[in-house]
Amino acid sequence: MKKLLTMICGMLMMIPIACAKDKVTRDESMLPTEAREFIKQYFPQSSVSYLKVDKNMFRLEGYDVRLSDGTELEFDRKGQWTDVESKGLVVPAGIIPDVIQKYLKENYNSYRVKGIKHKRWGYELKLNSGLEVEFDNQGNFLRLDD
Repeated sequence: MKKLLTMICGMLMMIPIACAKDKVTRDESMLPTEAREFIKQYFPQSSVSYLKVDKNMFRLEGYDVRLSDGTELEFDRKGQWTDVESKGLVVPAGIIPDVIQKYLKENYNSYRVKGIKHKRWGYELKLNSGLEVEFDNQGNFLRLDD
């Protein structure tokens, strides 16, 4: 009886692992409309090389997308961007909030933005110099990391 109970518990523990399979595809229709529109607006010359649908247990967590120019994008489950990492290029200015662009122009004009993350508390930008600049959701400077 003890062995049977152990075996049943082991099988029940494997169910979430079996259901948590990420799906990798090139089919852009798997993305929410907002994510597809974001790609068309800010990366019109690039195509989707692949996208990964991130699943955790029975819940969709988000999407990882790699474009033909090497840019890596992350979207949440609703299709809102959370991370843009540009390989060899700069992040399109339209993605960066105006108040942050103004701050960067005044303080880091010679640097280019290579990546941007939108987190719950604000924004984290990677510059081509290796510096990371953080801002709150209102665009107020928080700190600088090297």
